[in-house]
Amino acid sequence: MDTIFSVYKQLKVKEVTYEKGDYYIMATCEIIQGDKITETKIQMTHTDLNRIIARIAAMGYEFKIEHVNCLDFGNGTEIIDYKFENVFGELITLEEFNFNQRIRQIRA
Repeated sequence: MDTIFSVYKQLKVKEVTYEKGDYYIMATCEIIQGDKITETKIQMTHTDLNRIIARIAAMGYEFKIEHVNCLDFGNGTEIIDYKFENVFGELITLEEFNFNQRIRQIRA
């Protein structure tokens, strides 16, 4: 079993961007702690992204693949980018979400 590195009481994933074949993805998120909302970027694995999508699907939301943007640069590089409110119809708050892989929170 992997060690849990981060647990968030409430988490909203707003947008996801990654290059096809990369191990990590970049996600723009809102972390909600009480009445404080912090927007941040999190670098996470595809495994944790899949866990987030599975949790949202279990809540009754359907992943709309037609709302995923794929940018092909013609040299083999492909960037995948999507906003969660486009693919699920709205932003969804995940309660008590934990990441199983190490994440990196990027703050300005």
